[in-house]
Amino acid sequence: MSIATVQFRSKALGRQTTYTALLPDAGASPYPVLYQLHGSSDSHSSWLVQTGIARYVARLPLIVVMPEGSLSAWLNYDETERWEDLIMQDFPAHLAGTYQARTDRAGTVIGGLSMGGFGSIRLGLRFPDRFASIAAHSASVFSAEEARARNSRRARGPESDPYALAEALTPGTIPALRFDCGTEDRLIDSNRRFHAHLERLGLPHTYAEYPGGHTWDYWDTHVQEALAQHCRVLGIAPAARQA
Repeated sequence: MSIATVQFRSKALGRQTTYTALLPDAGASPYPVLYQLHGSSDSHSSWLVQTGIARYVARLPLIVVMPEGSLSAWLNYDETERWEDLIMQDFPAHLAGTYQARTDRAGTVIGGLSMGGFGSIRLGLRFPDRFASIAAHSASVFSAEEARARNSRRARGPESDPYALAEALTPGTIPALRFDCGTEDRLIDSNRRFHAHLERLGLPHTYAEYPGGHTWDYWDTHVQEALAQHCRVLGIAPAARQA
């Protein structure tokens, strides 16, 4: 496996942007892709620096892309802040041309933590024809109403509301969805509410709670379960879980 820090010009942002990539040595191209999104206080390098994700995927035929997302919540705002378009338009074209990456639904998965957990759930539910698997940890998974109450930039209508996006789906169209949260995490109540919402809708998903808070120790432990789901959906033999 190789580790790369790359800059490329994003049409969606109108400027250069940076990402960290974990590039496989095993398997034959084209490779499936995992988009791994960071939280609001982090950067494109945080997953690499703070967790063992490089070890966990070292022997997998999988490209892991960790984009820079600033404080965007991975949403479109205006002509110079189109973070959704960065993930959905710029990256597939760039990765296919640079690394012979797959861009089809069956070869694309997404995950993240906190703000990135919200981003992975929202993008996965908004574009169910583009992702085969979604995994989120400690997601700040607020409805549009909750976002408005918080005076958040995320209050941008149904396209920014994971509750509304879930309501538009049918059980047969939702990607494999897994999310978890620590029982001492400040976001536990919002995760429980979203889990209950999905249950009311009859949408298949896996929800889990574990001891822990909003910490890198928690995310380092449970990203391994997320990777196991992605591998299962992609048809990749998962790496052995590491302590």
